[in-house]
Amino acid sequence: MDKQPPQRLFELQRRFADHLRDPEHTPAPDGIEERRLAIYRRLFFNNLSNLFARNFPVIRKLHNDTQWRALIRDFMIEHRSSTPMFTEIGSEFVGFIAARIDAQENAMPWLAELAHWEYLETCVRLAEEEVVFDQAREPLSAEALMNEKIRVNPTLQMAQYQWPAHRISPDFLPQRPEVVLLAVYRRANDRIAFMQINTLTAGLLEALSGDDAPTLELALAGLADRVAQSPATLQEAARPLIATLIDRQVILGPR
Repeated sequence: MDKQPPQRLFELQRRFADHLRDPEHTPAPDGIEERRLAIYRRLFFNNLSNLFARNFPVIRKLHNDTQWRALIRDFMIEHRSSTPMFTEIGSEFVGFIAARIDAQENAMPWLAELAHWEYLETCVRLAEEEVVFDQAREPLSAEALMNEKIRVNPTLQMAQYQWPAHRISPDFLPQRPEVVLLAVYRRANDRIAFMQINTLTAGLLEALSGDDAPTLELALAGLADRVAQSPATLQEAARPLIATLIDRQVILGPR
């Protein structure tokens, strides 16, 4: 059974959507009261503007009201989203920003990475996984966990950037690239936490994640081969790191 709308209805919907995206250059379909059109235009624009302002607060602060409205309008005109999910539209904004950076000279070459970093925070905040960390139990230690498979915080997201995306603000606009590895996750109290990490930490957390992950001792042994150190040396050097990851609820305990 053909579920496509009749051609006349399809054309009406297309013209209506085009008008909402770009009302200054695309006339509305005939027969729709201007008062009703104005309500739709305002709702459509303001919903996107408010959503992106909440999910990309630093980018919002970097634009004055006129610049922000122009950015949202450009997104509506130029971008065609591939997802119908309102909660996923932040990823579309990230792609839109990245395409603009690639296509034109930009005074903020780090903007795409900032957008991605802020979007990761949204993903962590909305993640369905529950973070369980028993504060009442006996404190964990690296020694106690060595022969265990590790429960890594299920909301953890890591990313490498060419710019210090986590530090960008109206008071700090980086002038030169600076490669950083960043982690963002949700603590048991539902607060979002951030860490700047190094390649060793990222490699360890990647090794400990997944259903077929090895024990902590074997994960460290694998990393020792990669960095040309003895397993015993790396294991001893990693103890303070593991203690920090436990304290910050990146590592939640044994599985």
